[in-house]
Amino acid sequence: MKNIFFFLSILFLCVFSSCKKCKDCSCSQIISQTGFPDVTQNVEFNDVCDEDLEEIEGTITYTQNVGGFSQTVEQSCDCK
Repeated sequence: MKNIFFFLSILFLCVFSSCKKCKDCSCSQIISQTGFPDVTQNVEFNDVCDEDLEEIEGTITYTQNVGGFSQTVEQSCDCK
């Protein structure tokens, strides 16, 4: 009985410790700045995992305003 419990414990640890949720992501950024034309950048990230994947996947918008100067960055990432 101890051997079966030990074997199942080892199997459980091996299966769940190796189950990382990883994907490859294709991202596009559109940078808009006061007085300048928009700039578009595309970037690829391979093997984005776990918490990093949760943070990068989807669309995120950042905005900064300093002394009449405004910058907006919209990032969209599609992860597969």
